Amino acid sequence: MCGLGGVAALGGSTLPRTTRPLLERMLATVEHRGPDDVNLRLDDAVSFAFTRLSLVGVDSGNQPLVGPDEQVVLIANGEVYNHEELERTLPGFRPRTKSDCEVLIGLYEEHGLDFVDGVRGIFALALHDKRRNRLVLATDPFACKPMFYAFAGDAVVFGSEIKVLFDHPDVPREVDWVGGLAEQGLSNFSAMSTGEVNTWFRGVRKVAGGTVVTIDLATGRTDVHRYWQPGGPLDEADAPSAAEYVSRYRELLWSSVEDSLMAEVELGLFLSGGVDSAAIAAIAAKLGQPLHTFTVATQATVLNGDVGHARQVAEHLGIPNTVAALPPGAVPSPADWKNLLWLMETPLTGPEQYYKYSLYRVAKALRPGMKATLLGSGADEFNGGYSDLLSMGGGWRRFEANLDRLAVARVVRPEFAPWLTQKAPLLLTLPALADDPRGVDSYADFLRWKWRDVQQYNCWHEDRNAAGSGVEARVPFLDRRLVDLSTSVPVSMRERLLWDKWMAREAVRDVLPDPVARREKKPFFNGRTAHFAHGLVVDALNRDGMALVEEALSGPRMAEYVDGDALRRTVAALKAGRSPLHPQIPLRVVNLGLLDVLARGEREPFRPERVTLLAKSVPADRDAVDEALGGVEVRPTSVIAFGSGARFARDEADGTWLLIKDLAVTHTVDEALAPGWVRFLRAVDGTRTVAELVEVAGIAVDEVAEYLDLCVETGYLVLRPSLVGAAS
Repeated sequence: MCGLGGVAALGGSTLPRTTRPLLERMLATVEHRGPDDVNLRLDDAVSFAFTRLSLVGVDSGNQPLVGPDEQVVLIANGEVYNHEELERTLPGFRPRTKSDCEVLIGLYEEHGLDFVDGVRGIFALALHDKRRNRLVLATDPFACKPMFYAFAGDAVVFGSEIKVLFDHPDVPREVDWVGGLAEQGLSNFSAMSTGEVNTWFRGVRKVAGGTVVTIDLATGRTDVHRYWQPGGPLDEADAPSAAEYVSRYRELLWSSVEDSLMAEVELGLFLSGGVDSAAIAAIAAKLGQPLHTFTVATQATVLNGDVGHARQVAEHLGIPNTVAALPPGAVPSPADWKNLLWLMETPLTGPEQYYKYSLYRVAKALRPGMKATLLGSGADEFNGGYSDLLSMGGGWRRFEANLDRLAVARVVRPEFAPWLTQKAPLLLTLPALADDPRGVDSYADFLRWKWRDVQQYNCWHEDRNAAGSGVEARVPFLDRRLVDLSTSVPVSMRERLLWDKWMAREAVRDVLPDPVARREKKPFFNGRTAHFAHGLVVDALNRDGMALVEEALSGPRMAEYVDGDALRRTVAALKAGRSPLHPQIPLRVVNLGLLDVLARGEREPFRPERVTLLAKSVPADRDAVDEALGGVEVRPTSVIAFGSGARFARDEADGTWLLIKDLAVTHTVDEALAPGWVRFLRAVDGTRTVAELVEVAGIAVDEVAEYLDLCVETGYLVLRPSLVGAAS
């Protein structure tokens, strides 16, 4: 991973003398991305700033890279995994360095704008072609490595992060409020979004995944060449069998993991406990490169089983696993949140990014020589990972029907829009509802939506999180060959191969224990443990007198779009447990306002040490993790109390027992069906242990274990950390 920045003159002009200090500011802005080396290259037409994180060609890979006649100059971020194979296709090519990216110059000289078509890797690049007087910008198929650009007067400015563009005085430093608030991810509106990736800032453009952007420096004309996009389904007659699909997926995944292990430095792996990261760990170990693994532990990831499964995978493979534990009170301060938000550059920043950033910091502190991590990201999007979730328990047919609704919301004819508000099954046909009379392949639209999501969310925040600790994020599942295979599954075979990731799961059953390969997906913001993530959001928004909310509202344009009093009432209602709104929505609105304020101000370059590290490293041992989190796992020695706003009471009118949360009756308990559970709850007083409570109730702990775990997961009951004893 590296940090890129640069500026090019347009219309036949030359860059001014102020270009050097501009590039020096750019270097400081992206220094966190590449702490190993920095370089400038000044030229009348195009000048480059480059900071390097050296993983390949460590001793001989500095950039910018220059062609043999110095007519092509290149800076690149990322890795060209198949560089040796590509070099063999260029008989006249003689690399000057050991950089894997230098082959891009030879490919450009040979193939022109088709030069990245055969590249396997993760990359973003900027290339100055002096002969043709043009600037070329390109990214890998999923924009795993980012590139942004903006026009500024008689210049075009480009770089790895948006904040690099703001170093140029003529780039607008303000949020695009209309475009930002219209973004589907901000409002959680249920519709497929397949348009351009939203950059959130006025005048800023992103080089989309799978594209080459050329800018004619004489005229400023911009052309976009798309060299890759997800394909469509094969006809059944032309498709492999289901067994052949699984075999091919296995072969390609092994190849992709092997590619991702290319390095001359230490690599690590973030092990979530799910099948995807576990598969990468297992394949890497089989390839003779066992990786040190890291797992984040919060109350949610312990209770939903992620931490325990990660530990089991590591033990099964015989590889080390370290946990970054975030205690229950780990809520970022307003200053910490703003620093994290400025690193991320997206209002979609939330608990996931905060936890992941903490994990990177702990991993880097423990293994300072680690310069890249492998991630399981991207496996769900193209392999049916969301099928069960989106079916809402209704199976493949319900999944397809729900996709129909999502797809048609984007293309519906205005006169038929009211039909989409009905909760009943969709009665009208898709061709009738849609502008396109040929009908809609909703699953194909879904894949295009997920392709955009990967660029808008997954790869965006994974890149920034890694960059914030001087680490490169590598994503083996985002290999175009794997995605081409998954998207080629014929319509008639989708249910068989893609329901709940069947093909991907079958492909790794030879390297993983069956319970791991078949483990269900654990969503982060949904399900029984979601309230822990929600709690962090609510506490951060309410901290220090709603400091984040008030600062966001202080921006010059937020009042045009956001009702400040309504926002304050919403945040207060979330704290009181009385708002039906998902906590992410007000958080993202506040984030957008904060980004507007931060962009307009004079900010020092991001530095990791400016974000307080609340997580701590602990061994992946059940007792150690439980102790670090103040006691999470329910044990006989755990002291039980009712959570905030929760109580257990009897309705004197009919004798029914009620579980009450924040003055609302949420569950009833039938004493005739569960007398032991009623006696258990009546005995809860905040001082008794589980062992004492079951004794009082006259039952065995197994009789109430399921109810007890559920109540702890959902916050009706809590463990008293200061009183939790040793494991029994």
